Amino acid sequence: MKTMFKKHCKDCGLPATHHVQTWLDEITSTLIPRLRFSKKSESFFDILFEKTFAFVGLIKMRDDFLFSEIQMRSACFIEEARKRGVKFKAAKGPAGYVNHFCAEIGGQKIRFESLPVAEHISKYDVSFVDCKERTKKHLKKGGFPIAEGKSFWLWQRSQALKYSVDEIGFPLVVKPRGGSVARHVTTNIKSKGELQKGIDKAVIYSPAFVIERFVENSFVYRATVVDFNYVAVVKQVPANVVGDGNSTIQKLVEKKNNDKRRGESHQKEFTLYKIIIDDTTTKLLAEKNYNLQAIPKRDETVYLQKNPFLKLGGDLVEVTEKVHPDNIQLFKNIAKFFDIRLVGIDFLAPDISRSWRNQTCAVLELNSVPCIEIHHFPSSGAPQNVANALVDLFFKYYL
Repeated sequence: MKTMFKKHCKDCGLPATHHVQTWLDEITSTLIPRLRFSKKSESFFDILFEKTFAFVGLIKMRDDFLFSEIQMRSACFIEEARKRGVKFKAAKGPAGYVNHFCAEIGGQKIRFESLPVAEHISKYDVSFVDCKERTKKHLKKGGFPIAEGKSFWLWQRSQALKYSVDEIGFPLVVKPRGGSVARHVTTNIKSKGELQKGIDKAVIYSPAFVIERFVENSFVYRATVVDFNYVAVVKQVPANVVGDGNSTIQKLVEKKNNDKRRGESHQKEFTLYKIIIDDTTTKLLAEKNYNLQAIPKRDETVYLQKNPFLKLGGDLVEVTEKVHPDNIQLFKNIAKFFDIRLVGIDFLAPDISRSWRNQTCAVLELNSVPCIEIHHFPSSGAPQNVANALVDLFFKYYL
């Protein structure tokens, strides 16, 4: 548990104190059902929240905020909305901006957190999809492809180990029951010892965790669906370098890390991050009889991490134009089944250009406030303007 007291967590790049909030969120969401209100009631409480905290001096609504001071997903949306005449103010507290915004156009004021998700017209609470356990059950009910798995609390470790070994079998994945962007996730677990370490990592982020079957020889794709119709898909690739026939792996890593688009893991104004060299890197290179001073062949891809996590230096490849029509329809159907007008879908498959019906694949999880910036700033491929589609949604359902 020492990780919790470091300045920034090495697993998720967030301040260590953030784990206290993620624990509280998981516990309160389990014990206290979230109340749903009409659009008019939500607006009333948003205004009350804003005015109360402003009155006591805890927040100030500012219109001079920088994009580097707020979440990237919010910055992408705000930049596109401003082109259509929308003005914005952001709530700033003692520790910085708090992802609470007020949009104004034509005399109307609309308040939202992070992104406008049009929750007020959905038959479900959109946060429903952020619980991996409930999402898995609902996906199964709808006949969508899923990876077999089950949720446990931290005091159920022995049951989790027994279930994993006796009922599923290796390889496995362990992840917090809540959370997004692969925070504190361990994949391709092949032994009981690795499983125990994976559980330890997951419970730093949340007191509840999910164990599920790992789908081998596959890539993780993130599909973002807006208003049941617009779909963009990005492929997540583990940190890697491509040989030029002359440079060492060390030099290739340095060259890639010098890309101005890549930042440090704790810098929220970046989407791509510098490649992390660690024990996993050493093991992967050793399997190829390589080390950092080895010179790979021209066009040879050398993987430096097992997992495609961005915080480890993973790549984002925009593949929207390559997605099979059946898969596009699958993503739209999932959004409609959950009645959610903005959703991120993590999908595991060997080849996105083949129909999901003809390969082993699985929907891993859904996110109600997706990181739309990954489509705007990929490492390769044509960027997709998801924010523009979201602005269309904003004008359609809020004005």
